[in-house]
Amino acid sequence: MKVAEVMTTPVVTVGPEASWKDVAERMLDAGVSGLPVVDPDGYLLGIVTEADLVSKPAFGDRRHRSLRAMVDLLTGESRWIGKAAALTAAEMMTTTTLTATPLEDVRTAARLMLDSGVKRLPVLDGGRLVGIISRRDLLRSFHRTDAEIAAQITERLGMVRYAPEDHDVTATVHDGVVTLEGSVRTEGEVPVVEGLARDVAGVVRVVNRVTFREHDPRVPVGPAAAGGRHWGPSGRKHLV
Repeated sequence: MKVAEVMTTPVVTVGPEASWKDVAERMLDAGVSGLPVVDPDGYLLGIVTEADLVSKPAFGDRRHRSLRAMVDLLTGESRWIGKAAALTAAEMMTTTTLTATPLEDVRTAARLMLDSGVKRLPVLDGGRLVGIISRRDLLRSFHRTDAEIAAQITERLGMVRYAPEDHDVTATVHDGVVTLEGSVRTEGEVPVVEGLARDVAGVVRVVNRVTFREHDPRVPVGPAAAGGRHWGPSGRKHLV
């Protein structure tokens, strides 16, 4: 599944000249926790978050002596104190923003969010903002019935362009877990049908019980095979 399939669009944004109050009001009205800052041509400049806005009531009226300023610097408070003095989106935004692309795999975007600890990723196409993907968008992609998931997998298995020829694979779904049964012609096609199912939105796990009818001459068999593994008659890998 690609980012373009689950991202939110159009995106609520602000311009770099937007005031603190304008940013706060737009964020509250939209019910979001972060706003991309874009120029008139739609190019991403940065992002403003709730934390950036909260820095003003938290630190906006601080008066620092030199010793207190040094403590703030060492504890990391200086960053928020600087943002508290900001009056526009351009002054308070974070410019080093992680992003995604529309054709990027959703799993890649999800890992980036988890690894970096961010809640959202602006989606860029040629530098222009075309959407935004959040943790909630990722979770929403799993909010599908088993019947909907099964129907889409069946549709994909029937697509001549992607599915192997001469297969009789069927899919059943229970609580998002897909079970594939049936057969394909060659062993190399077993992981292909699994991939078609795994990439459907809402799939939690795939149980692959597909078998094959012929050995693929392009796949080595026996101890000389890479890793000493091959697909056995059950359609699963066996040690040899």
